[in-house]
Amino acid sequence: MLTKIKHTVGEFLPALRSPNYRLYFWGQGISLVGTWMQDIAQSWLIYPVLTNNKSLLGIVSFVNLIPTVMLSLFAGVLVDRVSRKKGLIATQSAFALIAFILWFLIVTKSIAVWHVMVATFMTGVVFAFDMPFRQSFMIELVEKKYFSSAIGLNAAIFNAARAIGPAIAGVLIATIGISTAYLINSISFFALIFGVRAIQVSKKTEIVVHTPFKMGFYEGINYIRTNKVLAVLLGILFCLTLFTWPLATLLPVFAHDIFHMDELGFGLLHAFFGMGALVAALLFYKIFTLTKNIYRFLVIAISLAAMTQILFSLSTIFFLSLLLQFIGGWAVITVITFCNTLLQTTVPSRLRGRIASFYSLVLIGGMPFGGLLGSIGVAAVGPRMTVGISGVLLGLTTLILISSTRGKFQTKLAALI
Repeated sequence: MLTKIKHTVGEFLPALRSPNYRLYFWGQGISLVGTWMQDIAQSWLIYPVLTNNKSLLGIVSFVNLIPTVMLSLFAGVLVDRVSRKKGLIATQSAFALIAFILWFLIVTKSIAVWHVMVATFMTGVVFAFDMPFRQSFMIELVEKKYFSSAIGLNAAIFNAARAIGPAIAGVLIATIGISTAYLINSISFFALIFGVRAIQVSKKTEIVVHTPFKMGFYEGINYIRTNKVLAVLLGILFCLTLFTWPLATLLPVFAHDIFHMDELGFGLLHAFFGMGALVAALLFYKIFTLTKNIYRFLVIAISLAAMTQILFSLSTIFFLSLLLQFIGGWAVITVITFCNTLLQTTVPSRLRGRIASFYSLVLIGGMPFGGLLGSIGVAAVGPRMTVGISGVLLGLTTLILISSTRGKFQTKLAALI
């Protein structure tokens, strides 16, 4: 029985055959549960605990994510010039320290909105370096033929944590208090630190680039500029995050004001999106290897993501909204993982950190502006209209973008797979 289970897991999730990747996978999983717990706690801390200002939710999101927009391209050049293993340990240590400071401020009843803003900005600065470190380091841990499995599993553990973390946080906030989520998050980073320290990476695998910084910066830009299909993939990712983030930002408003739910209901809305995303990630390797027409598949997944968001904005039934969150989670993460796999599997190793920084820029870069869009929209037309219009724009922009290079897209992807 055990042998059959291992064989089945190996067929669907072959990246787990690598001992190095298993260390990274489990360490990251524990760390991400803590991260999502704090994310939920912070949203509830801002609204309704510290303030009654809904617009601050979008502003905090902007403050957290804007450093990635400003620093990610420069971070990518640095990632290709230093040990990715040491860099990842450094970023996790910084995250742990920031979470610990916030925990201390909350338990001593000293916490104020400006503390959260400063800590959020510093977390964003660290994240600008952390994401390209994660993306480029992860690929070094598996054989190239299993890249898609590793990327799918990376999305799976992220979204498993997205399902588990909010649910735990909702219970803890309601029973013990918000501070517990911050303390658990601070401790959880050590799981990944210890995991990464135990990983043995050969010097041949970890390529460190020694070209001048300026030359390295422009080399990454030129690579994207001369690969039109990859530029389209990056554009799709930007639009996806820009127009789905208003919903993510305004979930506390939907939970509290529209569905009249408490912390547990808020956590469930997050959790169901995470569960849908988890299913998408676990099935990704098989879907990726079996899909014959990736262009058509991406069009279907993008359309589904837009439709579920529009329907969510119209829903008055909480359980229907949970179902829509589940379907939306599947669609959004499927599109993101497809695009990420195509980017990662076609990039030269010496450029991987820089291309990962472009991926970070477009994936994260849309979020602060999406958060601002949510804040402006909720004040101007209310949460339902804001989310619904964002869903329409999501469908229009991404489908126009992918259709504009349809012939080249299909030809290029056929050569990549």
